[in-house]
Amino acid sequence: MKKVYIRSNGCIDNLLDGKSFRHYFQENGWEIVQDPAQADLIIANTCAFDKQHEDISITDIEELKRYKNAQLVVTGCLPKINSERMKEVFDGIAFGPKERDKIKEIVGTDKDIAWKDQHIIDDQDISQLPHRKIVHQVTKLKKIAGKYTNLNILPNFEIGDLTGDQNTYFLVLGEGCLGNCSYCAIKRAKGKLTSKPIEDVLADFKQGLAAGHKRFILTADDTGAYGQDLGTDLPTLLKKLLAVDGDYKINIYHLEPNWLIEYFAFFKKVFKSSKIDVIFSPIQSGSNRILKAMRRPYTVEDYVRCIKELRREMPALKIWNQFIVGFPGETEEDFEESLKVLDEVSFNIVQAFAYSDRPGTTASNMIDHVPDEVIKKRLKRINRKIFLKVNLKKLKPLGKASAAS
Repeated sequence: MKKVYIRSNGCIDNLLDGKSFRHYFQENGWEIVQDPAQADLIIANTCAFDKQHEDISITDIEELKRYKNAQLVVTGCLPKINSERMKEVFDGIAFGPKERDKIKEIVGTDKDIAWKDQHIIDDQDISQLPHRKIVHQVTKLKKIAGKYTNLNILPNFEIGDLTGDQNTYFLVLGEGCLGNCSYCAIKRAKGKLTSKPIEDVLADFKQGLAAGHKRFILTADDTGAYGQDLGTDLPTLLKKLLAVDGDYKINIYHLEPNWLIEYFAFFKKVFKSSKIDVIFSPIQSGSNRILKAMRRPYTVEDYVRCIKELRREMPALKIWNQFIVGFPGETEEDFEESLKVLDEVSFNIVQAFAYSDRPGTTASNMIDHVPDEVIKKRLKRINRKIFLKVNLKKLKPLGKASAAS
């Protein structure tokens, strides 16, 4: 029996694709091994979302190609986003997400692969999730926050919401997007929007419910754009999902602000049902000037208005946000506008990332790049504000009486 070792790096979709690979190999009589030294074939399922993830992917390739006992194949986004860098360390078989069917040639079968058929991330995959840094920060915070009393609300979200657990079931709605952000190279790897048919998503949802899952996470590269290629839309899908009886919660990841704004009247109505309890809607910058340069089709004012209204009318709704720090041309005034958003609106989780060039993007060719040392200082400042505004906003220092008790 032939043996295969598969390593995935990056986003939730990538981790689930890795599981689809494993399932496919098992269906075709291969044994999955946990040690590359035992493998006949090694699959490096890569990510190149930003420079950090690309570096991890390159390190993985350099490590895995040392195993001369096995053929190495590289897949995922790296071959499409930065093939030149990949070829500096690897010149073998490589293909991107839209070319996954090439794996059939390697396996030696005509049997089709059922993509987007995996829904659960195992405990061993948790450390690779996009929010792993926040989980690590929470762990560290709990260790140092002994001087605070109400640690049960630290930091105002369930860690299970971040990592997933045995009750979490991912529904990948498709891939690709309708956006054209000037800094993003994912579209080069994922291509145009391709949505999973509503009937298939609904069947996956019912299957997860029947298996006892309680939390369902809707995710895609552009979740809000769901169905635009099929003549339908995200509200239509949500109506059908929410019409199903059961004890469950739905989270919506990657809901770009333009879709939140466009469907806002609908979202307000369905959020009040309490079935949807988490949304991740990344503003990326608090400066309209920078949003325009990023080619993000909304304004800060519209985004803040919607979030404030949700906060006022549905305080239990968990809202996640994200900022890119140091986008080319970002001035100190632009950065201060991002900090201002954190002062104006309450979020449950906020991530901040340093901008990094992606090959071939419009932003990478802009001339007014922010110096690395400035980006580092701004990242430190915004992370401090995130810590103070998000993590510690409800904590109360121990008094002498409580300390003695």
